[in-house]
Amino acid sequence: MIKDFERRNFLLCFRYYFLYNIDCSLLFLVDLYFRTVEEQGYIELRVTNKDNTLRPKDIDINEVKDFISDVESFLYPNRREKRNRPHISYDIEEGSAKHKFFLPITAVILFNGLTREIKNRNNLDFLDYKRQSIIDKFQKKAIAKGYVIEFNNSISKESSLIIDYTTNFEMIAPTFYESEFYLYGEIYQEGGKTPNLHISTKKYGNLTISATKEQIMDGKKKTYKLYGIKVRGKKSFEDDSLSDLELVEFIQYKPVFNKSLLEKVIEKASANLSKITNIDVWLNEIKAERI
Repeated sequence: MIKDFERRNFLLCFRYYFLYNIDCSLLFLVDLYFRTVEEQGYIELRVTNKDNTLRPKDIDINEVKDFISDVESFLYPNRREKRNRPHISYDIEEGSAKHKFFLPITAVILFNGLTREIKNRNNLDFLDYKRQSIIDKFQKKAIAKGYVIEFNNSISKESSLIIDYTTNFEMIAPTFYESEFYLYGEIYQEGGKTPNLHISTKKYGNLTISATKEQIMDGKKKTYKLYGIKVRGKKSFEDDSLSDLELVEFIQYKPVFNKSLLEKVIEKASANLSKITNIDVWLNEIKAERI
């Protein structure tokens, strides 16, 4: 059995082992070890309205859900960070409406630092797109509902940031970027008065790609066949959707398994792979969020 005793900022743990010797006599072993526990704190979004009548019961559950999701995304903007984030608990308290989040002190320090820097600069231009969009969302909510949103936390006696219907924290980050992309899927329609083709992909769903008559007519008919295509267009920072796509070239998709090639690649990589002590940690570190 295991017994845990918390002492300040560490956890004292005992493990008891009951073993039997060869002559059936009982051996009693105790394994004692210490495991550190990170100090906890809280962050708070205190929301009031113009006439100071707002109470927790006035907050709709959809708005509560938005506050929870937005605070999580502000602290952990991408999927990997969300997947590995620490435990966060939530409560809503009186005092207008206090949205309170209990979490490790390192997250509180991050929250305090970012919000205080927004206050000092009076703009969002140093933030990444995701964090800018969340503050922009709070600003829009404050204007639409006449809210005053105070950003408080357990390591600061004063608000690190205040957003209300008079402030102007707007996004300046671009909403998309232009590049070339590779898509794979089934072409289910091509042609039309304005030449284009339609491709069904697993990642992006059905997409329309503009093309020239020459590109579509070149070679064999491609409808209902799997193809890879290189396109040029725009990709959204917000949801990764693609738009304004133009065909660059076709790449015939041939998913043929080549065992000898695979074996050669494995053999070539084995020397470096053998140096990795923890495969799971290594894989988590190199996983791409989105391709």
